[in-house]
Amino acid sequence: MALTSAVQGFAKLSLEEKINILSEFSDLNEDDLNLLKKYRELPDFLELENNIGPFKIATNFLVNGKDYFVPMELEEPSVVAAASRIAKLVRAEGGFKGEYLDSKMIGQLQLLDVKNICSEGTMHRSEDECIEEVKEKLLEKKEEILKIANESNKIIFELGGGARDIELREIETERGKNLVLHLIVDTLDAMGANVINTMLEAITPIVTDITGGRYCLRIISNFADKRIVSVTAKIKVENLAIGNYSGEKVANGILDAYALAKTDIYRASTHNKGCMNGIGAVVLATGNDWRAIEAGVHSYAARTKYTSITELSVENGFLVGKIEIPMAIASIGGATNSKKARLAMKILRVKNAKELGVVVASVGLANNLGALSALGSEGIQKGHMRMHEEFIKLGK
Repeated sequence: MALTSAVQGFAKLSLEEKINILSEFSDLNEDDLNLLKKYRELPDFLELENNIGPFKIATNFLVNGKDYFVPMELEEPSVVAAASRIAKLVRAEGGFKGEYLDSKMIGQLQLLDVKNICSEGTMHRSEDECIEEVKEKLLEKKEEILKIANESNKIIFELGGGARDIELREIETERGKNLVLHLIVDTLDAMGANVINTMLEAITPIVTDITGGRYCLRIISNFADKRIVSVTAKIKVENLAIGNYSGEKVANGILDAYALAKTDIYRASTHNKGCMNGIGAVVLATGNDWRAIEAGVHSYAARTKYTSITELSVENGFLVGKIEIPMAIASIGGATNSKKARLAMKILRVKNAKELGVVVASVGLANNLGALSALGSEGIQKGHMRMHEEFIKLGK
């Protein structure tokens, strides 16, 4: 039998039936099942909206032709229900399509007082002239700088990753001009903070020697604009119908809400938070740094003027959605090696960080479409509050 995450009535199955389906789908072993059992024995465990232990499970996800049950760690069952509903509608049109546009991270080395490199006899040269000289010297030594960086982590270099390039930026601050060196690193399946911070410390001596200045910050940037994932999806407009609202009316409501999010920061903030409901839940479940990803996404949304991280339109009878965001996510290292996170990864059946990032972005797009379809029709409170009340009752 073909494995599929599109299980009719999954939410209404007994807990044991759900676990049996997941066990077969993800080939869970006795240790995995024992871990689920331990969570089920906790005093506050509630059997609501596909809880199977530490996670709730979103269904119906088809991403780049592959099926996924998606573990989500959050308190709101309505978020999981919305993601599953939209994933079912997208699935009917071939599922989510996604790719990484780039997969590199940036580390920053902050340099101060670089004007001090002006040698004797050139005292009247301007600060700008001195900085240009510094930049030329750094670029001349680029290969040597990269070599030192890669020698600080030979494992990632031997696996095909490592430091790839440097960029130089002049930044005027209230305390004077900074020269900031960006070390661009392919961190492969790791988030990369430890790798990059170590590399920055390794290259500091040669960089300060070349510039004659002094260093301050040496740390990864969470504005991961060189590690971008893009996902698209479409839904037949007629299938968006909810209750007494036709698909066309729901679609128009979605587009009106999106138009406001593109223009107004007050709406854009909440619009993007709707995406992060799903993104953060999967990031938490897999042991990743949700704070770093949240910071990166909102920074990306504000790179020119704060706006929507999704793009929505109606084309040839389909609602078409796209999300493009930084995704500094890992499948190895740090808390991703915890038992709970490894179980989430096993349920997902992802092979690397790129695949995981595309799935996470797909969930974010699904939750965005789910929230807007409710807002553009019966309102967000009807389904959300019903599930919230059930959650409270079960907890008493």
